[in-house]
Amino acid sequence: MRRQDHFPPRPSDVGRTLSAVQRELRERAANLMPRLRRADGTTAATLGTSWAWLDGLGNPVVAEDSITGGLARPYLQLGFAPARYTDWLATTSGVFEDIHRSTFGRMQPYAYVSIGHTTDDPSTTGQVQLTVNGTAVGTPTSVVWGISAVTVGPFPLPGAVTAQVELRVRARRTAGTGNVRCAVLAASGIES
Repeated sequence: MRRQDHFPPRPSDVGRTLSAVQRELRERAANLMPRLRRADGTTAATLGTSWAWLDGLGNPVVAEDSITGGLARPYLQLGFAPARYTDWLATTSGVFEDIHRSTFGRMQPYAYVSIGHTTDDPSTTGQVQLTVNGTAVGTPTSVVWGISAVTVGPFPLPGAVTAQVELRVRARRTAGTGNVRCAVLAASGIES
């Protein structure tokens, strides 16, 4: 049992006491969730039931999805390719010709590229190939009549972080008179 002198002396002091308790609980809770602060005192990162890295305005730049796990931010692009192979870019060249190209700043150390490919008629054959900064990755993939796909990679991306990297999907016809067609179906940088 508490002694009489442990209670607030006046009823009006109850509000101040509750405010002090609430403030103390907030301060203790803040100490339970580690925060990384910038020199100006703003929060740069939080760690609690989930984690987040924040910009100078307090917006999440990179954050964990606290409900299902995985990544909440940044939102990652999802690419689409034409579904009809007749809409895919084509070549009739007998030497490798650039069909698709991407230039970007390297962030992850590895990448993969999925390439859909086909020909316009059963008598035509060809090949598709991926290059990184002009160097072929692996051996060319044979292309025949009928829609198919190949995933190239994972393969290393050269250079330091933010170094410019250029990927090219090239194709050529090796027999017949029809087109050799291809489309990038998916591509992503990935971790080691």
